[in-house]
Amino acid sequence: MVVAFNQSLLMGKSYVLSIEFGRSMSTDERDGYFIRHYVHSKTSEKIWYSVSHFNRNWIRNTMPSFDEPSLKATFNVTMGHHKRFQSYSNMHIQAVQPNREIQDYVWSVHEVTPLIPTHLLALSVNNFNCRYSQAASTNPVRFRTCAQSADVRETSFAAQMAPQILEFLDSLLQVALPLEKIDQLVVDDFPAAATENFGLVVYSSTQLLLREDGPMNKEKVEALELISYEMAHVWFGNLLGMDLNSDIWLTEGLAGYFKSLAMDHLQSGMGRRILLRYRESSIMYESQVGGISLVPPSSVATPNEEKQLYQKATSLIYMLIGFLGNETFYDGLRRHMWQNSFGSSTPELFWRSLQLASEREAALAKNWDVKSIMDTWTMQDGYPLVTVIRNGSEVFLTQRHALNRSSSQLWWIPLTYLIEGGSFSKNLEPRAWLSADSHSIKLNAIVPPNQWILLNLRAVGYYRVNYDEHTWQLLATTLFDDFRSINVLNRAQIVSDILFLWNQELLTWSTAFNVLKYIINEDEYEPLVAFVVGVTNGFCGISTESSFSIAKWLGIAAKWYAEFISYTFDKFVVQDPSQNLNSLDYPD
Repeated sequence: MVVAFNQSLLMGKSYVLSIEFGRSMSTDERDGYFIRHYVHSKTSEKIWYSVSHFNRNWIRNTMPSFDEPSLKATFNVTMGHHKRFQSYSNMHIQAVQPNREIQDYVWSVHEVTPLIPTHLLALSVNNFNCRYSQAASTNPVRFRTCAQSADVRETSFAAQMAPQILEFLDSLLQVALPLEKIDQLVVDDFPAAATENFGLVVYSSTQLLLREDGPMNKEKVEALELISYEMAHVWFGNLLGMDLNSDIWLTEGLAGYFKSLAMDHLQSGMGRRILLRYRESSIMYESQVGGISLVPPSSVATPNEEKQLYQKATSLIYMLIGFLGNETFYDGLRRHMWQNSFGSSTPELFWRSLQLASEREAALAKNWDVKSIMDTWTMQDGYPLVTVIRNGSEVFLTQRHALNRSSSQLWWIPLTYLIEGGSFSKNLEPRAWLSADSHSIKLNAIVPPNQWILLNLRAVGYYRVNYDEHTWQLLATTLFDDFRSINVLNRAQIVSDILFLWNQELLTWSTAFNVLKYIINEDEYEPLVAFVVGVTNGFCGISTESSFSIAKWLGIAAKWYAEFISYTFDKFVVQDPSQNLNSLDYPD
C-alpha cells in the first residue's frame, strides 16, 4: 500500500490515518488471519472458525500495518460474529453489543492492548469449549484452555500444567506480568507447533491433546517442553522484545534457557538434558555446515535452520550465566526488563545491563567488557577448539577455529577445569581465560604427570576440547575403571568431542576406541545420546578403514545398540512406568 498526501506533513504534529480495508477469508495461513473447520462428532456438521498467525510479517495480508518489531502500538479490537460463537483476542472482552444490521450477530469489544508489535496481535472466532485454571503469580493470571467439544477433555493436561509453569517462572524472574488472562487455543492444522501471542497462545492439536491420567510418556514430556517454551515467551518476546527481527535470537535464546529451568523444576534432571541436547545439536549442525553466526544471522531458509540458530543462542546464554554467575545475571536481567518492558531492546543494551551488574558484583576483571566477550561468540561463525598440551607438570592451552583451520578467528573463552582427585563443584566461575588477543596461555596450575586435567566442567562452554595422547589415556583408564567419578555431563562431552576429533583426523581410532570402550557400561542418558548421535553423524565422510573398525565394534554390541532408543527413553524420561502425574515434583 502506498499512501499519498495532498500536502507535506508538519514535523512534531500528530496525525490520524484512517483506512477502510477488507478481504474475503480463506484457508491459506499465509493470509495471516484464516479459517479452519472441524466436523461435529454427533451431527456431522462442518463448523468453521477463524484464527490468526501473523508470524512476523503475515499481518500484511490481513490489514495495513507497520510490522517492524520496534514499531509498537495499542490495539482496539472489535470482532463481529454470530452470537453462538465466542471472540478471542489478546485482552478480555469488555462489552458485547448487538449488531443492529445483521440478526443474531453481535460485536465483541475487547479491552485496549498495551504497546505491542503487530506480530503479537491475535484474533479468533470459534465455538470451542474451555477448561479453566489459574496461576497464583504476583498478579493472578486466569487461564482458559479451549478446543472443539470432542477434544476438550484432552486439554486437561495443558490446563493443569501451564499455570504451574507460569507460577515458577514468575517467582524466579520477579518481573511482574501486566496480564490478567492467558487463553490457550488448540486448533487443527495450525502452521506452527505454537505461537506466543500476548495473552492468547495458539497450539497445534497434534502437540497438546493428551490424556491427563496415566504415566508420564514421550508425548507429555514434549507437550510440557512446548508449554514451558511458550510461558517463557511471556517474558522473552512479549514483555521484552527486540528492535529488529534479526535480533530475535536473543529473546529466543533466553526463552530456551528458562524453558529448561521450568522443565527441571517439573522433573529433576530434565533441564540439563535439554541444555545438553541444544548444545550437541547446535555444535554438530555447525560442524556439518561450516559454522553459523548470530550477528548478522546466517541465512535462514528452513525451520530447522532457525531452530539451530536459537539453540546456539540458548547455549551461549547458558555459558554467559556460567561465567557471570547467577546473582550477577539475574541482577542485570531484572533491571533490564524493568527498564525495557513493552519497549524495544537490542543485544547491545542487554549486554550493557549485564555489564553494569558485573561491575556492581565485581564478576569480571576490571576493564573487561561483557559485550566484547559476547561479540566474539555472536558475531563469528563456528566455535573454538581448545587443545591441551602438557610439559611435565605444566599445562598450556591453545585455541583455533574448530571447523576452519585457516581461520584467524579467536574467542574470549571462559575456562573451568578439574585436576584428577578434585571434586566437581556447582561453581562454574572461570579459573582462567583464553582471550581474543592470544592463541595460547599457560595455566597457573601444577598437574602431576600421572593425573588427568579435565576442561569445561559440566560442558557449559560452547567449545570442544582435545587433549594430548597421555591425558586421553589417563581419562580412558578412569572412565573404564570408575566412570561415575567424572560428571555425567563431562562424560557426554568427552564422548562427543572424541568422535568429532576422530572424524576430523585429529587423533587416531585406537585412541578414540580406548576412550569409548567404557560406553558399554554407561547407564546415564546424556553420554549414551552423545555416543549414538556422534557415531551416526561420524559415518559421514570418514575413511573406509575407520568405518569398518567402528562397524566391527558395534557388531559386538548389536543388540544393545538396536535397543538403545527405546531403552534410553523408557529409563531416563519415563523413569518408572508406574509413575503418574501426581508423583512428579510439581510446584505447589
